[in-house]
Amino acid sequence: MRNLVNRLAGVPLPAVGAALTLGAALMAAQYAIIDHVHSAGLPEPEQWIGRVTVQWYWVLFPFAFIALWARRRDRERRLGSVGAVMQMAAPLAHIVVTVAATVWGGLLGRGDLPDAFMVIEMLTYVFYLGVLVSGVAFLLDKGARWWGAAVIGGLVLGFVVEYTDAVILAVFGVALIVQGLRRPAPLNVPETSGAR
Repeated sequence: MRNLVNRLAGVPLPAVGAALTLGAALMAAQYAIIDHVHSAGLPEPEQWIGRVTVQWYWVLFPFAFIALWARRRDRERRLGSVGAVMQMAAPLAHIVVTVAATVWGGLLGRGDLPDAFMVIEMLTYVFYLGVLVSGVAFLLDKGARWWGAAVIGGLVLGFVVEYTDAVILAVFGVALIVQGLRRPAPLNVPETSGAR
């Protein structure tokens, strides 16, 4: 586990930002597709199709947030560690459901997975709580407070107004790309920002 965390800490900040930006674009695409099919009175695409295409943001977001935490882990201590562990629930649930939906619906042609199986998606609530915990850890970390504001803002506002989470996370991703390109920082050195 320590090796994985060290590898994530070494991921360049522009790559982390690109993962966030791509995840935000996929999330916005899912919102747009669902809005379109509902307004046109069409059925939603089969579950497995969404799982193998736009819903990969369930892996990209945790990867990016955990990679950010890994860079700051010595300063965020237990709170950041707890948030990172909780966020692993989303990619695990996504991979299990994606494989099951692809076999069940894509290969066997039986449609969407039964509701009883989809209880696994409840793990995404653990992810959301982990994002909140990580956001608080960033807020308490003097060198990464703006990360915390972006993470919590994207999470909370996404529940209130559709697309705001995608927009905030896309802007956050672009800001990380710019920050990483302007001044690459060594591991575990505070990421300075003009934002306070």
